[in-house]
Amino acid sequence: MNIIKYNEAVRIIKNAILQSRYQAARFANKEQLQLYYDVGNYVSINTRSDKWGTGAIEEISRQLQIELPGLRGYSASNIKYMRAFLKSGMVYLA
Repeated sequence: MNIIKYNEAVRIIKNAILQSRYQAARFANKEQLQLYYDVGNYVSINTRSDKWGTGAIEEISRQLQIELPGLRGYSASNIKYMRAFLKSGMVYLA
């Protein structure tokens, strides 16, 4: 009889854990997309207004790597992809 009760408890707790993990991943993905959009927007504004010259994105990427060792995803190419993401017309939905 107790095994049945334990099985039910395990099922309920397992479902709660899985649901929480799903929500956490969903939230993290939403935040990551917002960050990419914001970085792309910032880069776009500054490159379009001629505030930054040739090589600015490469230098920014290099300095980010120095100031945040182990940072991944912010190579010059990826920052340019973030700018392209913004220009692609994709709209971030909050």
